Amino acid sequence: MIGMISAERWQQSEYFYYTIVPIVIVVGLIAILGLMIVLLYQENRHPKAIAVLIALILVCGVGYLTGDHFYHDFKALNRQVTPSIRDREKRFAGYKYYDRDTMAVYQRIQMKETIESFGIYQSEPVSQSITFLGFAHESVYFKVGEQVYYARMSPTFVAEDEALLKGVQYHLADTSYSKIGFLTETNNYLEEIQIPESQAEKRFEPIDSVIPQEFGKSQSVWALPQKNEE
Repeated sequence: MIGMISAERWQQSEYFYYTIVPIVIVVGLIAILGLMIVLLYQENRHPKAIAVLIALILVCGVGYLTGDHFYHDFKALNRQVTPSIRDREKRFAGYKYYDRDTMAVYQRIQMKETIESFGIYQSEPVSQSITFLGFAHESVYFKVGEQVYYARMSPTFVAEDEALLKGVQYHLADTSYSKIGFLTETNNYLEEIQIPESQAEKRFEPIDSVIPQEFGKSQSVWALPQKNEE
């Protein structure tokens, strides 16, 4: 399990890697270039200038290594953050906010392991009643409201009479993270489709003028397991 850092430490880490480090790199490169020029041209070899440039290079190097050691945990955590749980990413100055379409695409992707490893979200069971229409083409066909969908999932047969979508939704337990763009809740992560045992042999019959939509790609309320979206 990855140990999550505090929201304040997260902001400090972002500032270091996305603002301070680029400045340090530019200053360090300029100092190295200046030192090379001083050393290449004998008439410009002023001991004080050489000492200042070397000191500046050392300060940049030590500053980066010290900061990288202190904020190191952030790098592994940040690599796992996507628009499915955060609405922005850090840039040199300020943030870049994701557009609605990008957010919708990523929110169709389950990130259960990552979310649970962060330790800042709590899961709650969720379910939704559906109208089961039958099986065809290795898919489950069902209706939500007036829309007909299909999902390439193996259902779970139950003794109950009601067909259900069942899964979990994650809610942000540490609200301090919402101030830096972490979503207060995810969409629903689909874990299983429950079908009454009495309808196990039901076959889907096409409906005139109705084109079933692929469930994992045509709505963003529920996210399907990734292996089922291939």
